[in-house]
Amino acid sequence: MAKKRTKKTKPQKLDRVDITYRTRKGGWVAKSNGKKVDSATTKADLVAKVAKTGKASKGTTVRIHSRSGQIQEERTYPSSANPRSSKG
Repeated sequence: MAKKRTKKTKPQKLDRVDITYRTRKGGWVAKSNGKKVDSATTKADLVAKVAKTGKASKGTTVRIHSRSGQIQEERTYPSSANPRSSKG
C-alpha cells in the first residue's frame, strides 16, 4: 500500500506589532511597519487593545518591550496562528 502524501502548506506571514515606551511623551505606543497603530498611558491598556485587534485578524505577532527597549515578551494572536515547533 502506498503512503498518502500530505500537502505541505506555506507558513503564514504574520503581521508584527512592537509595543515600546516613548520617553519624550511618557506613554506607550504600538507600531507596525514603522507606523503608529495605537497608543496608551499604561502598557496593560495597550496590550489589551492590540490583543483584541490581533485576535480578529488572520495572525499577528506582538513584541512587548520593557522601558529599556529590550524584548520582554512575544505573543501570537490568535494562538492557532502560532508557528509549529520544528524537530531538533
